[in-house]
Amino acid sequence: MELKYIDESLKKQWDDLVKNNPASGYMQSFWWADVQNLLGWETYKIGIFNREKLLGGAIIAKYNHFKNKSILYIGEGPVLPYEEPVAEEMFKLLMSQIDTIAEFDGSHPTSHISIELKLLQVPAFFSRFQRAQSDRQPLSTLMIDLQLSEEEILKQMKPKGRYNIKISQKNGVVISRIPPSRGFSDFLKLYLPFVKRSGFDGKDRDYFERLNYILSEEGGGEYFFASYKGKVLAVALVIYFGNTATYLFGASSDENRQVMAPYGLHGEIIRFAKKSGYHWYDWYGISPGENTTQHPWDGFSVFKKKFGGKQVNYIGAYDFIYNKNLYLPNHPRKRFWIV
Repeated sequence: MELKYIDESLKKQWDDLVKNNPASGYMQSFWWADVQNLLGWETYKIGIFNREKLLGGAIIAKYNHFKNKSILYIGEGPVLPYEEPVAEEMFKLLMSQIDTIAEFDGSHPTSHISIELKLLQVPAFFSRFQRAQSDRQPLSTLMIDLQLSEEEILKQMKPKGRYNIKISQKNGVVISRIPPSRGFSDFLKLYLPFVKRSGFDGKDRDYFERLNYILSEEGGGEYFFASYKGKVLAVALVIYFGNTATYLFGASSDENRQVMAPYGLHGEIIRFAKKSGYHWYDWYGISPGENTTQHPWDGFSVFKKKFGGKQVNYIGAYDFIYNKNLYLPNHPRKRFWIV
């Protein structure tokens, strides 16, 4: 096996590899690397090859805009065959190259590298790493199996979820799909006030302008709007990658809550994603565990759980420390943030 930096000529081959890896996702795609670049990260694309065959690798993001350090991050990666014995050899080979990206002197020495995968168990060969102080992605999510029939999907929901979808339909809530090139401004009109009102760690206009630019150029996502009597009451940004549709961002209004617009919105997203051939609807984040009453995500977790689905609990982020003095030893664990 050998390592090579990969470029646009291998874009399709790489993205196909990522799409077929259950431990990975859109954060290892070429288009998400473009988003990271616009957000101020450098990205490095390293492939593992057996002769000319691409077997695995990683897109590594490097951020060096902190006051005195840089960090490395691999979201939903590295892309390896984790169920096979060869994964350990590939991981060690890849890390030997990633270590050369780290800086050990200069104005922005690297504090650590963080990796975060859709794994349910920690591989033994992660022994170099320790549990991270900060998770960048949610530890738990709900996955709705879209390979079920529409009747079965409704049946596995909680009664209140099915009921509220029907209430939304009876009230004439209209659901529309809008491409990024046209939906951006209307999405932010609801999203930004919602985040401020709710006290969540949301993203600002600048972030969405960059994300929206790449989505408009590359595809991979769209906005959904739920309107009642001509007024938008709920919005969602859904990302499509591989066999999964992911609810990445959303918001709702306090007006006309009785018409249950958010339920109609997600009921239609689920129906559309199934019709489009996706196998899973990923709610992207709920409070971990069964008892959510002490968790800040309690409110929207209760909402999401009304739609049923299978709760999946990932291992979280793991770090390898290059510079202990820069690793923020007293930094409190943050819930999560999206790169």
